[in-house]
Amino acid sequence: MSQELAERRKNRALFYFLIAGLMAAAAAVAIAIEMRGAQPDSMSELAAPGLSESIGGAQRIVVTGADASYHIERTQRGWAMRVGGADYPVLSGRLAQLTEGLESLRLTRRMTSDPAKHERLGVDDPREDGRGVLVQIEDSRGALLVNLILGVEPSGLYVRRPDGNQTWAAEGDLPPLRDVASWLDLRPLELDASRLSRVEISPADGRAYILARDAGDQPWRMVSPPLGVLPSSAVSATAEQIVTLSPIDVQPAPAIQGPPQARIRATTFDGIALDAEIVEAEGRLWIKLVARAETPEQEAQALELNNRAAPWAYALSGMEADAAAPSLETLTGSN
Repeated sequence: MSQELAERRKNRALFYFLIAGLMAAAAAVAIAIEMRGAQPDSMSELAAPGLSESIGGAQRIVVTGADASYHIERTQRGWAMRVGGADYPVLSGRLAQLTEGLESLRLTRRMTSDPAKHERLGVDDPREDGRGVLVQIEDSRGALLVNLILGVEPSGLYVRRPDGNQTWAAEGDLPPLRDVASWLDLRPLELDASRLSRVEISPADGRAYILARDAGDQPWRMVSPPLGVLPSSAVSATAEQIVTLSPIDVQPAPAIQGPPQARIRATTFDGIALDAEIVEAEGRLWIKLVARAETPEQEAQALELNNRAAPWAYALSGMEADAAAPSLETLTGSN
């Protein structure tokens, strides 16, 4: 009898042990689920899987942001940005940085899925006045190869798909998507400064003057009006500024109208003349450039220069506009 009682007690203890084990396991699962909901998940997967295989069929890139929105299209002459209804070529290096960055962009942690917290991570939809940057890449049929809202914040990079609420922390090397000018080769002229022989400047204020030199390795001098020796660095910088411009924006030339504030004419040793006008329009200073050949041998290069520069007006900062056509008093330091 005592042996039977002992066996029953043993079985009852085993039963209670199993029940306790099951309850502990259930509690552990519940705690794990709760912690998973409260903390980001570690992960590592591509934000745009399969993009490396499909990117060759890309036709259009659309970037939409609160501060800047732009379209980049594949044209017969290559990739170009639509600027004022015309196509301006984009930098191939910047395009490669975008595509390679998106191909390797990785989701590293699961963040919030609460729409009320999207603004905090910068992934609220810019089409609804949000701070995020929507990047879409389409193929020739309009199918989306990439459709991501990026939050570029001091705390890191975040990603959300526009059709979902889940947000992820991400790692990747992307170009400055909010900086439109960084996509464009805004240097109007590809002309070595050593080829310049004479520069005539009619500034916005004061009298016109002429700078010249006898050879590309000789110093610049003031030939009109006849003045004494001037600081060579200032004279050289002014004479060569027209071929070292760094504009900050571009628009089709016909869209920028206004009376010239200043004029520049530069001539090369081999017979190319560059005529430039600085125009004030839309609260900014713009430069327009036209090249012409002074000899038949230079007609082809003049045409090449015109094809690049003449269709466009380039916005200059106030400092650069002043440096391109300074007054005589400023140049000589007599003001």
